[in-house]
Amino acid sequence: MTRMAQLITPDGKTIEIPPDLYLQVKDLLDNRQRRQTARSRARMKAAIQAGFGMAAGSDSLTAALLNERSKERSREDAKLTGLDDVCPS
Repeated sequence: MTRMAQLITPDGKTIEIPPDLYLQVKDLLDNRQRRQTARSRARMKAAIQAGFGMAAGSDSLTAALLNERSKERSREDAKLTGLDDVCPS
């Protein structure tokens, strides 16, 4: 006796189908996923290539980020210093 495979739809419904049909559906879904992943990677690569060199000649974005983080750390230290006065250890 051949055991039926269960396929769950996006709506949550369960459909019982023969194993050979299940394998065909699985192959279709796997191929679709691979195509979507390849397209997504291609779009990401294109976006990176389009943005390459856009900020050339201007201030370093990394330096600006490090400067902002330094200011943020100073603000955090100032808040913690105020806590030491309220709750001495």
